[in-house]
Amino acid sequence: MNTYYKRKKHASGEEENKYSDVWMTPTDIAHKIVDHFKPSGVVLEPAAAPGDGGFISHPAFTDWCEVRQGKDFFDWTGHADWIITNPPYSIVAQFLEHAFRHSNNVVFGPVKIDALGTGRKRFRMPIELGFYIREIILLPKLPPPMPQTGFQYFVIHWSKEEGDTKWTNWTDYKKGGDDGTCS
Repeated sequence: MNTYYKRKKHASGEEENKYSDVWMTPTDIAHKIVDHFKPSGVVLEPAAAPGDGGFISHPAFTDWCEVRQGKDFFDWTGHADWIITNPPYSIVAQFLEHAFRHSNNVVFGPVKIDALGTGRKRFRMPIELGFYIREIILLPKLPPPMPQTGFQYFVIHWSKEEGDTKWTNWTDYKKGGDDGTCS
């Protein structure tokens, strides 16, 4: 099996307070994303535990992993129909590769567009693993406590089902607004 990325260490326990990858998506935004895709079957949240809020609080989820709770996604060997998460940004490539190997549909968001790839390796990986970008959702400015970076955030859906890529705009840019709201 070709592995595209070496596994990096990620936070657990006492490291969490010093670690910038623990950003739970606000529940209203997370639920809007889940409701948009209407996942069914085995739906995994690989980066949050029940009680964390965000995606995992949606009733569509049937399983979860959270390294801070002793369930490391990289140790998960099951198969999911859908994996939906706000991935840890410092290991987004490793998370994406593991998700591709264990699901038919992968939704990452909110992410910056560089989650799609900034080099040939990251563009090549989904293609070689049989995935297609099915939808990209342009998100409005995210409210605190989400990082206020000034970068545009997206939701990206990859699927093993071939088809055209759909662009969806949840901002109010067309109306001349700045960033809109995500509610």
